Amino acid sequence: MSYWQGIVTGAALAGMVVALTAAAKPQHFSTIDVERINVREPDGALRMVIAGRDRFPGSFHKGEEIPRPDRCFPTGMLFLNEEGAKNGGLKGASKSVDGKTNAGASLTFDRYESDQTLQLLQNDSGNRNIAALIISDRPAGSMFENKEGKLEILRSAAGGAPRLFAGKSMDRASVIMLQDERGTPRILLKIDRGGTGSINLLVSTGNIIRSIGLES
Repeated sequence: MSYWQGIVTGAALAGMVVALTAAAKPQHFSTIDVERINVREPDGALRMVIAGRDRFPGSFHKGEEIPRPDRCFPTGMLFLNEEGAKNGGLKGASKSVDGKTNAGASLTFDRYESDQTLQLLQNDSGNRNIAALIISDRPAGSMFENKEGKLEILRSAAGGAPRLFAGKSMDRASVIMLQDERGTPRILLKIDRGGTGSINLLVSTGNIIRSIGLES
């Protein structure tokens, strides 16, 4: 090996050591501006996505992303399980169009390969808004189907029904509502905005069969 070859080889090795040492040290940034962050495992498996409105993803199944046109303006993050399927997320959006408010935020947790079973929701349309904990029942089985090589979401499989609502309703009442397997309210506890309380029992048609009034 010539003198100059030795210098070049030594410099290359020194550069590699510096690069490997730098890679092993955590990097510090005071501010990062990004449109989307994909958090991956060492093997490349996607586990979380953090994104703004224009780069917010659809749903995921086996690592494949599925378009969701209904998610046209949120920002937030999605969580994926070890198999590359969405299993929850946090998203929010807020805007005013022609003086009308359209804002909200939602934290959800999904059943395996299905839709959300637990949700914290806030929705604001100006003079009407809700804030609630919602628990839903989802059927067993996957909500995804491969049709002619294209993965699609089966709305029928993603069905189920809400079973519990606890929060503030759009008419500014405090509400706890228990629903049957079809999502029909069967017991309704309510304190309206004026302070009047009631306990209502309902039949499967949704009609009240007994109401107990509480003093304001």
